[in-house]
Amino acid sequence: MLLALGLGTIPAFAPKPHEAPLDTAALLASTKLTAADPAEILAVAAGWARTGRESEAQALYDHVAAVRPKKQMRAYWPLALTSGKTGEEWATPALKRADLHINHLQFDEARAILAAVTAPALAAQVLTGQARLALAAGGGAAALALTDQAQKLAPASSYTKIIRAAALLANDRAQDTIALLTSAAKDGRTGAWFLLGLAYQRLQRPVEAADAYRKGYAFDPEDFGPANNLLPALLEARQYRDVLEHADTLLAARPGHSTSLAYKHIALGELGRTDELAALSDMALLVREELPLPPGYANRAAFHQALAAEIAREPTLAYQRNTTRFGYQTDDVGYARTPALQALNAALSGVVRRRAAAARANPAHPFHSAAPRDFRLYSWGVILREKGYQAPHFHPHGWLSGVYYIAVPGDITETDPARAGWIEFGRGDERWNQPSTAMPTTQLRPTEGALFTFPSYFWHSTRPLRTDQARISYAFDVIPLDGP
Repeated sequence: MLLALGLGTIPAFAPKPHEAPLDTAALLASTKLTAADPAEILAVAAGWARTGRESEAQALYDHVAAVRPKKQMRAYWPLALTSGKTGEEWATPALKRADLHINHLQFDEARAILAAVTAPALAAQVLTGQARLALAAGGGAAALALTDQAQKLAPASSYTKIIRAAALLANDRAQDTIALLTSAAKDGRTGAWFLLGLAYQRLQRPVEAADAYRKGYAFDPEDFGPANNLLPALLEARQYRDVLEHADTLLAARPGHSTSLAYKHIALGELGRTDELAALSDMALLVREELPLPPGYANRAAFHQALAAEIAREPTLAYQRNTTRFGYQTDDVGYARTPALQALNAALSGVVRRRAAAARANPAHPFHSAAPRDFRLYSWGVILREKGYQAPHFHPHGWLSGVYYIAVPGDITETDPARAGWIEFGRGDERWNQPSTAMPTTQLRPTEGALFTFPSYFWHSTRPLRTDQARISYAFDVIPLDGP
């Protein structure tokens, strides 16, 4: 839990500010520090650095640098890079700090550090770091210009090569990345194999993409980027048995791994192994229930009205975000401070704890065996109207996912043959399934106040709406904090 102290928001692992120097060794050995999110540790380190507590800040930076970001929620491929064999982006403590902040999506802190690095000998690394920030902001053209300058200053830099390749991919120039990434991979850049696989996939060369991902995974088996992307590359190459073999390898290392289970679902269907498919994607794991009304609201209508208003006012609400088509979706509001969303998150957390406890009591299924004891909700609101729908997808970072219905148009009916606005489970992206394959599907009609929870690896989508009325829902992932 975050505590409001003199230096801003400080996580519970941090001691209270005082005049005497900290016992740094005791802090680094603290179990609270070990359990803390690396992003929170970096935030504290940056705060201490700003107030002159340099040695203590550096100890925290070194701690984060030594630990893989296992709890990092999102793997932004141009950003979450591990240091190569040369570690050239860590030429100075300042660049090391900036790199760590970028890896953990703390862009303002990284930007401030890079701006303070003025040594001419470090100009290429600074420009490359600024290019990563530009990519994070969606500035592909700006990133390309920055890496062009950096490459002129340091043409042999593998750090610059891989970020320039990311910028080229962001500008739809996949072919131009091949030589750069092949060279960077030879320098020990795991991320180079990952980006090389992406480039080959963009070029519709799945066999070569799979080969790149395999090499990246072999180079660093703890890096699940290449490991994860090998699965869809093998599907694109129609190598279904290889999908099953690789998925089972990953599941042995990380039980309940959602990406492996999702693509294993597709491969089993393509191979006609219906019994195994039915066991893996058992619809008994899909639970429909009514969420209890949180305290403080006279009735469900009042609660839903407050939720709809808070979602509509959410600053991150954007058109066609992620898999939302012809509709609006917020970014993560799992930490929302508005009252209705806070109440909803608390109620959903109670449901999750109940489902996780029941799963741990009977761990017969791969889904049950991965039930977390500690988790956070990553959640978002969705507003759909005419033509709006969700494209087929699954949730790779979650254990359990769910959707709660706040407003459902009256013309989403049981008798509609098109089942407009219904949610469907079982059918993946059309590029994975051959036209002749008939995957089993389940459709459910949403109703206001209904909560559907299901394993995060379940493929799901919604049927396009045929109404001007708003369909408002609240979706969430349960992100384990106590697993690998």
